[in-house]
Amino acid sequence: MCKLFLLLVVGVTSFFALGATQLSRVSPVVTIVEGHLDHAPAGDTIRLYCGHQQTKAVVGPGGDFKLIVNGLSEASFASLAYARQRTALYLTPGDRLRLVLDFLYFETSLRYGGRGATANNYLAQSLSRFEYGHAGPRPQDQRTPVTTAPQMRQLADAFRQKRHAFLTTYGAAHPLPLAFQQQAGLEIDVEWARHLLDFPGYHREATQQAAEVPVGYYDFLQALPRRQLDEQVEWEPVLRLLAAYGGRLLPNGPLPADSAEVRRLYAQATTDFGPSRARDWAMYQMLTFQAPTALLAAYPVFRTLNRDSTLSRNMRQLVQRELRMQPGQPAPTFTLLDQSGHAVSLHDFRGKVVYLDFWGTWCAPCRQELPARARLLQQFAGREVVFVSIAVNDAAATWQRVVATEHLAGPAQVALRSPDPTVAAAYNVQSFPTYLLIGRDGRIQLTAAPRPSSGPAVTEAIEQALQQ
Repeated sequence: MCKLFLLLVVGVTSFFALGATQLSRVSPVVTIVEGHLDHAPAGDTIRLYCGHQQTKAVVGPGGDFKLIVNGLSEASFASLAYARQRTALYLTPGDRLRLVLDFLYFETSLRYGGRGATANNYLAQSLSRFEYGHAGPRPQDQRTPVTTAPQMRQLADAFRQKRHAFLTTYGAAHPLPLAFQQQAGLEIDVEWARHLLDFPGYHREATQQAAEVPVGYYDFLQALPRRQLDEQVEWEPVLRLLAAYGGRLLPNGPLPADSAEVRRLYAQATTDFGPSRARDWAMYQMLTFQAPTALLAAYPVFRTLNRDSTLSRNMRQLVQRELRMQPGQPAPTFTLLDQSGHAVSLHDFRGKVVYLDFWGTWCAPCRQELPARARLLQQFAGREVVFVSIAVNDAAATWQRVVATEHLAGPAQVALRSPDPTVAAAYNVQSFPTYLLIGRDGRIQLTAAPRPSSGPAVTEAIEQALQQ
């Protein structure tokens, strides 16, 4: 399943992700990132993401580019993306950073020169050593179905020690900004904790049995710096950690629609993180992926105990959308263009059952459902059912090609494209693919309709909708 809030990254993943982490404040000046790319697709656009700012430039035929970042007033982590590859940067105002890279050897050839090179070469070398295994396998690459929780702790501890040792050695040989060293050290510790949080879920999925977690296994959470977690709770490594924490709270499955259970989980999170922003963000992330009935039951507790105003607003809006998406409520209206450029709206299908599919050509699980969808379409041929697919965040040319090759438009099926997630957000789509059933009267029948590949379950759901 493809998560809505995640970026699909092929190749190098960002060491510090897209969000800028604010460190030291100075006056705004021009910052330049330029470089040369060997064996890279020519003519594409290279993009630099720093906070909410995006700077882009076309890479020349010879592989040269130049990005000018205006208004950078703070030392920040950023991300550079080109040709479906991505790597991290650390920028300070006034830097003139030069990058050289051979795409055939992306993992090992990335080097920087110029002002700002020292920290960025650390990032490049750290990725090569620890993400691509040149300094030995990562903990998640060493675990097996027979790995025990104590053994996983040993693997994670050893990997953390290697990373800290490299940071210390590199910093001794190449002077690094103090703020950068502190942030790099925090990232190491946060990733260490996330590996340990991920283990019970991995074991359950690999063996179909719950992991035997000894008493005190989760004590590592007490070693994390709470103040720094609170200050940087929106930083991508911390967000990943807090998302993984949901497995600690719900090791055996989804949250029941029980407010008393929500209070118990809040008490556990308070023990682990204190009455902090990190606790509230962990609970928020866990709750947003629960079934609507569980979310609605949990909301009064969340509203009482949460102390973050941003999360309060977001959760209130989420609950309001869930209430609007309850069975029997009018389905949110939309008007989008089909593959021929014609405007199509939901109202056009009144009198028919609509099997609505939110997907994307970039989503592998979505593409895997297409053969079953074709069989389902054939099964209901001639009946009052229309199959409507809405591709979200897809490039027009790619979408047009897939619609044609997969035969996604024709009798009883309509292919639409939403260039942004507005319509998906109105339907409270959290992951892809998502399927819904809308009745003949334009009202919601099912917000989590079975997938085409579910066999009798999806057939029965559509038949029931036709009978109403």
